[in-house]
Amino acid sequence: MTPMDVIDLLTNDHAEVNALFGRYKRASKPGTKQELANEVVHELSVHAAVEEQFVYPLMRAKLQDGGKKADHAIEEHQEVKRLLADIEKLDPDKSDFDKTMEKVTESVRHHVAEEEGELFPDLRSNTSPDMREKLGTVVEKAKGLVPTHPHPLVPGTATAQLVTGPWASIVDHVRDLVST
Repeated sequence: MTPMDVIDLLTNDHAEVNALFGRYKRASKPGTKQELANEVVHELSVHAAVEEQFVYPLMRAKLQDGGKKADHAIEEHQEVKRLLADIEKLDPDKSDFDKTMEKVTESVRHHVAEEEGELFPDLRSNTSPDMREKLGTVVEKAKGLVPTHPHPLVPGTATAQLVTGPWASIVDHVRDLVST
């Protein structure tokens, strides 16, 4: 596997989730909507976990007002996690399912615009390519180990994620095996 800059890796994740949003919007069958929503939940849960555990601590260390910026991003993650947890409980035949997915889409697109418009360029100019590639390798490997479902009651800090994440991940992976 060729090392990938962590910013490029995360930007690719953003594009994949945006494509899922587009497919969801075009879907008409409840079963298809449920499958796509499940993919969105999985992708965003994994993405948020790796950002919170690895990328936001780097932002805190390397960016001016990095702590404030990371805290804001984590607040946005928590909002999305609450919505994703709601999605997992809702019936795709009901209108509140679509309304909640619309809220997820809006929130994520807003968050992505901030990250790609401000945070990632700032991080790119304050870190070396080697550092970003090494972190990209770590993040890529960690994606298979982090939670695959939202856990909105767990704070989005690196410490909270590192303490509770492994246990949540085990539960999530078993849940995923049972549901397939």
